Amino acid sequence: MLTTNPFPPGALALAVLAAVAPPAQGQDKTSAALFPDTERSNAASILDKVRAGAAHLRGIAGRGVTIGVLDTGIDVRHREFAGRLLPGFNAVTGSMDVSDRSGHGTHVAGIAGAGRDGRGMAGVAYEVSLLPVKVLPDSSSGSTAVLDRGLRHLVGKAAIASMSVSSTQAYDARATQEAVRAGMLLVASAGNAGGANPGWPANFARESWANNQIIAVGAVDAQNRIASFSNRAGDAAAWYLVAPGTGILSAAPHDRYATKSGTSMAAPVVSGAAALLVQMWPALRADQVATILFVTASDLGAPGIDPVYGRGLLNIEKALQPVGALTTTTLNGRTINVLAGSLQPSAATSMLWQLAATGQLRVTGLDDFQRDFGVDLGATVARPVPMSIEQAMGSADSRVEVAESVLGNGISLSSAVESRWSPVHGRLRRLSSFSLQARGTEDSEISLGIGGPAPQHFGVAALELDGGLPLAQDDALANPYFSLVPAPSHAALARRVGGLKLRIGVLGGGPGQWLASQDSPHTATGLPEANAGLLEISRSFGHAALSLSMSQTRESNAYLGSWSTSALSLGSRASTSALQLAGAYMLAPKLAIAGQAAYGVTPGMRSSDSLVTEISKARTNAFSFAVVAADRMRRGDRLSVSLSQPMRAYAGRIVMDVLSRTSGSDRERLVFSMVPVGREMRAQLNYTTPAGYGATFGMTLLVRRNPNNLADAPAEALIAMRYMKAF
Repeated sequence: MLTTNPFPPGALALAVLAAVAPPAQGQDKTSAALFPDTERSNAASILDKVRAGAAHLRGIAGRGVTIGVLDTGIDVRHREFAGRLLPGFNAVTGSMDVSDRSGHGTHVAGIAGAGRDGRGMAGVAYEVSLLPVKVLPDSSSGSTAVLDRGLRHLVGKAAIASMSVSSTQAYDARATQEAVRAGMLLVASAGNAGGANPGWPANFARESWANNQIIAVGAVDAQNRIASFSNRAGDAAAWYLVAPGTGILSAAPHDRYATKSGTSMAAPVVSGAAALLVQMWPALRADQVATILFVTASDLGAPGIDPVYGRGLLNIEKALQPVGALTTTTLNGRTINVLAGSLQPSAATSMLWQLAATGQLRVTGLDDFQRDFGVDLGATVARPVPMSIEQAMGSADSRVEVAESVLGNGISLSSAVESRWSPVHGRLRRLSSFSLQARGTEDSEISLGIGGPAPQHFGVAALELDGGLPLAQDDALANPYFSLVPAPSHAALARRVGGLKLRIGVLGGGPGQWLASQDSPHTATGLPEANAGLLEISRSFGHAALSLSMSQTRESNAYLGSWSTSALSLGSRASTSALQLAGAYMLAPKLAIAGQAAYGVTPGMRSSDSLVTEISKARTNAFSFAVVAADRMRRGDRLSVSLSQPMRAYAGRIVMDVLSRTSGSDRERLVFSMVPVGREMRAQLNYTTPAGYGATFGMTLLVRRNPNNLADAPAEALIAMRYMKAF
């Protein structure tokens, strides 16, 4: 015998707009807020409890999806179904008369798909199409043979069959198997006997032939406790969900409303949820829809799948979220995790941050069910590093001990040991730099250094002016392309030829990075690496000096100082050729002006292993100007004022090849400029002076406009003072 599943059978009296239980604490109230006042409180009984608002806010309400309602028929004149009822079928008589005199089918249909019309209540999928199939007479008791006839009628006509019917024993499964093979999703109420296992057809869900396409549905009360009348999950626990099933207001015959309880009321909640998923992702198979609902359910009862609540409470919001990691494919078909890793732009590539901050790096990612989701790759892009005190004058909590030795024959040796306090390890000491300089004759010299100030041996710092004013202490005057080599060590050979001085040098980050990683070995792992070669020609004119240098920098795991381990990888290698013109002029004794301008070209590259498939030839530049004075206020002091523009791209573009943001299956090409909107200008004042008793005092004032070439970034200002004394 086949029966409907209201509870109890004698409680079918109509209750127009009857009150329902208030929503349980902590549930989502988004759905109720979407509806007019007349529907709001009624929506809360179901929609908020299963968090349907996440779909409704996105305009997902079942449009274009058909649910077949196998029940006692539907009141086709009820305004809740206006314009969305398909021609029905009466499997009892073989006619098209689906009139519902018992009210059970109308009530069930309303829960799944009553309209959002400002009256009564609204269904879970309030824009879904409903196909009524009358499989039970007005007495609400019938035969499984008629149910099978109605189920076969739905094949090819509906994506989802909602069956709020139950039999206490198994029956011929051939019609159900046919529906499964046809790709239909079957949602069946568990039954109202309060038993340990669901009735049939819900219990067919555990059969291997069911292919995860049958969902058994039990009922919970307003506090999300299993209803006393509901059959439990039992032997079908892995295919069992629960949904609200007590005191549910829905449509009733004659354009009225009634409150009913039963697993019959819970099943259409799940049917409506399935329709939302099918609308959102029409390519999903029935077994995938069911599995998504299973794995995203909110756990109730004992942890995990249990014999009472099965998978737990239907959670539509979570069902609309990715299951598993979001992946995408590169142009060569390689699968990558969209949000794994990160990208750290440099000032030269800060346009990547601007693209991220404005949401232009949105792509499509696919979850474990190949559902497409819009993904903002901007989440993997870090904001360029802001200014710090260490940038201005080094670490304020460290002490450097320098030892210098003159070995004779023009050879000098120096080393520096840094002493730093660590709250974990206490006082740490490490070798921070080592350098050797040898002058063979007046016309030649050799210098070597590990971890030392390599820029002091090239460019402006190496210019020779009458009066001996040192220019090496101004970072703004250093070759900007040296910044691409982290912790640079160097080797240089210089020789005077006539009135010119030729210098050949190489820079490498390996030894210096090793020194920097002594107190924390892990800091060197996976960092960008680079080396550079340089040829420099300089000439001194007494009170003036000029130099022209040509360099080539090769980066590994980096691009113009930026590095990435994400889907936005800019390639594993980059080579930049640069030209620098530097000069200095003595205005007066111990007073000079100096400046440099540098231009670089980084050839383009192509890749099929990243979403970034092409970077065009990039052009960068930088310049600086400074006034340097010594012995101004007291003997041994030094003052410098500088204005500079750090390295900035002024030409270049980046090309991405991604899954289409509209279809999720086709590919599209995105092209972005690499030229930042802003231009950083940096003003800096440095002053150092002896402070007596072997101490020194230093002060730095640093101001950045459009820091890191970000036009919308607020200006940064830093003032730092430092007193150092050896003990």
